Amino acid sequence: MVKEQEKILVLDDKDIASDSVRRILESEYIVHVSNSVSDALNMLHNGGFDLLITDVRTPDAKDLKTMESVSEVDPNVSFIVITESSTVNSAVETMKSGAADYVTKPFTPDQLTDLVHRVLESRKIRLDQNFRDRRFEELKRKISSTLNLKEVLGLIVEGIVTMAKVKGATLSLLDKDREMLRVYAYSGLSKEYVDKGPLDSSKSIGESIISGKDVWVENAATDPRLQYPAEAVREGISSILSLPLIVRGIVIGCLRVYTGEVRTFSKDEIDFLHKFADQAAIAIENARSYEDVMDEYEVIKDDLWDFFDPYGYL
Repeated sequence: MVKEQEKILVLDDKDIASDSVRRILESEYIVHVSNSVSDALNMLHNGGFDLLITDVRTPDAKDLKTMESVSEVDPNVSFIVITESSTVNSAVETMKSGAADYVTKPFTPDQLTDLVHRVLESRKIRLDQNFRDRRFEELKRKISSTLNLKEVLGLIVEGIVTMAKVKGATLSLLDKDREMLRVYAYSGLSKEYVDKGPLDSSKSIGESIISGKDVWVENAATDPRLQYPAEAVREGISSILSLPLIVRGIVIGCLRVYTGEVRTFSKDEIDFLHKFADQAAIAIENARSYEDVMDEYEVIKDDLWDFFDPYGYL
């Protein structure tokens, strides 16, 4: 998958300074230059920028504090200040109004590129977290609005694919003998792959899941623990993360996410997936309990009708 280039806006009234910043960054990023705050604001209003870099000594840069603030013009854009050592206090004050960081002049190309990398990475983490949190709350509302087990399972796997930005997901539940994990819902994967067979709970991966542990398969093609490596390769799966579904200390199944490229998950992502798996397990148990109650109700209703004659009399 080709990574989309980030867009950077450089705000500086001095052509030489802005051109210098542009030359340092343009090999990795799409860089635009503006010589006035008003022009920069118009460009930001049009959207699409990931980062704004400005010199704190730009004549009208003080207007950055009164222009509704950069975060209000585009709440997703990050903001770096370039300053001289004698104006560090000004840079710090600007940071209080929303800037992510600052760099003092003179600086080397490496210093600037390292700072830009860090700020953009922090921005990506922040946006990903905000996205997951929003979708998680939306999904919780949807799941809580139904007690239909099939519907709940479908919402869970569709939701995890969207929130975790992965190739696919499956939700498996243990059979009554707790020997096999069978897929009951899936998203983003072919039926042929899903129907390849159950996961044996006595094997290494299944055994770990049953004991309540996560299982991480970084390379599905070569990991000896995988039961169906050839099928995974044909499906275009590179990495697999399995998380146990636990209710009141008992494992009831597992949630698996599949990636199309070799990928590692950050601690924040793992923590989020655990939070999601915990909510999913509770939703499944509630839906199961509801179905059990309805089944019992049907049995009781049939038993009661046995006491009545065809005309409704005892």
